[in-house]
Amino acid sequence: MTIGYVAIHCDTGREVYVYERIADISNVKEASIVMGLYDIMCKIEAGTTKELEGTVMKVRKISHVQTTMTLLVL
Repeated sequence: MTIGYVAIHCDTGREVYVYERIADISNVKEASIVMGLYDIMCKIEAGTTKELEGTVMKVRKISHVQTTMTLLVL
């Protein structure tokens, strides 16, 4: 199993919109709206690194997502 944490920066005021769409993506196990440089943190669990990359790409395609940073768990 491959685990990754994704920090997401959204358009101001669109955090809840993005959060609700992230919650519907398979492989996303947890998501939270946070304060700081990023607006949302989510945990992704996938069978392979390639599958995790595909899930991150789904997150990146959500409207109002500006940037993401993915951290892979070793």
